[in-house]
Amino acid sequence: MQELVNRFAEAYVNMAEQANYRPAAPGDGCGGISLSDEELRDPQQLKREASEYALRFMKEEEQHRFVTGGSNFTTNRALVYVIEAARLLCGGTDFSPSMLSALALRIN
Repeated sequence: MQELVNRFAEAYVNMAEQANYRPAAPGDGCGGISLSDEELRDPQQLKREASEYALRFMKEEEQHRFVTGGSNFTTNRALVYVIEAARLLCGGTDFSPSMLSALALRIN
């Protein structure tokens, strides 16, 4: 179990470092982050966020229930593709990122 939590935390750090996406950062609940520039650069803050995120994600994983919210009209097809990609990833077959990309391109 700890190995999974560590992988989820690693994914969080990757999202933060590569895409500036920090869903566990303190904020307004609508995507706005309420951290100062100094706090955003603090590796301990990122570690706390990653740990919190990983534990929450692990709980969702164990329950087989992931809260996503609702779609809007302009992005609802993309949401279908993302959900179906997630189902493929949870189906027991090892899909490489390139295989999922090819599937997404064929659908689009």
